[in-house]
Amino acid sequence: MDQTTISTGSRVKFDSEAGPQTGTVQDIKTDLGNGAKVAFVRVAGTLDGAPWRVPVNELQHVEAA
Repeated sequence: MDQTTISTGSRVKFDSEAGPQTGTVQDIKTDLGNGAKVAFVRVAGTLDGAPWRVPVNELQHVEAA
């Protein structure tokens, strides 16, 4: 996946232990421990509204319908 195409506001999908998820990127930050880019993704109806922390390289754009 070309990580440069994922940005704030992108609709993305990713796999989690709870199954496939689809949401919107709220923010992207650099992990201070390993330097990897981490996205904060809001997924409606999950985690009481808290964002999921997902490495950007694990995200895929949601295809337009």
